[in-house]
Amino acid sequence: MVMVQKILIIHSGGIGDLLLALPAMRLFRRAFSSSILELMGRPERLSLVGFDLHAESIHSIDQAGMAYFYSDAQTLPPRLSTFFSSFRVALVFGRTNGNILAENLKRAGVDRVITIPPFPETVSGIHVSDFLVESLRASGIEGENSFIPLRLSEDRVSFARDFLADVGLKEGDPLLAIHSGSGSPAKNWDSKNFARVADWVSDRAQVLLISGPADGGIEEVRRAMKKAKPIFVENLPLIQLAAVLNWATAYVGNDSGITHLAASLGMPTVAIFGPTDPTIWGPQGPRVRIFYQKNSCSPCSSETQSACSRPCLGSIDPDSVIELLSPIFEVSLQPSAGGFQQRRK
Repeated sequence: MVMVQKILIIHSGGIGDLLLALPAMRLFRRAFSSSILELMGRPERLSLVGFDLHAESIHSIDQAGMAYFYSDAQTLPPRLSTFFSSFRVALVFGRTNGNILAENLKRAGVDRVITIPPFPETVSGIHVSDFLVESLRASGIEGENSFIPLRLSEDRVSFARDFLADVGLKEGDPLLAIHSGSGSPAKNWDSKNFARVADWVSDRAQVLLISGPADGGIEEVRRAMKKAKPIFVENLPLIQLAAVLNWATAYVGNDSGITHLAASLGMPTVAIFGPTDPTIWGPQGPRVRIFYQKNSCSPCSSETQSACSRPCLGSIDPDSVIELLSPIFEVSLQPSAGGFQQRRK
């Protein structure tokens, strides 16, 4: 009896980091296409890419005993050692204690461990996705960083259809998804700007106002609206949010994991960037448009952000965003030069 070999990807970063790593993950998967793939990290986040990568299962990195694999402990937990010994190859994304983890995985019985840092150690101007693909190529796994929309399972598509039907929407209804939050208030465009965009589109489309457990400012956006009556999409599991976003006509958001999610789905995405450099961290895709007004002080560190009035964000005019979105929501749905292409469902 021939045993099917198993491979493992370990990634415990944020949503944006995960999605920027997806092209490299796909190349790794393709290099071992006949193997069974399993994932380890934050299960809710990894659920976004599990179907796309044809992963058989997802494991939590926070389970008991994993801390030993990140230390120089002499004895590794037998249960986890047995688990890891079943894998032929492991791809590990991570800098902190990454070499220690790799050595311990080898001690546990993994034949080959490929470790790549989640982003460049120095400012190089290379986009993170390109960096990860190049790092993988240095390990002997060839391929290019090409964009393919994130694939979702049919049951997720059905969930989104039912979810939108429950709020009175159907397939083909024009929708603008807005996410006004991010992982840091310093990255957030002013709430009044999002409200201005929502009010403009309300004569043309329904607004989906998205928020999660860590988001603040959604109430400020709602209060600043003068005419829009948004549908609130609150605290959905990430995989369900991805399915709902996939039905939207377009998306507007800050430099956030949800913006990366919208872009990964291939939808027309407007990303508002300020303190961070989009040439390195920007969402990728042919239908992404990034608004970024570089100042003498940008990009800046997290320490600088906390004491900054963020002129980089303040200089982005909502009317410029509206001008870009306008062709999508006109009756003809015909884009102007430099605008978006109409998306087919």
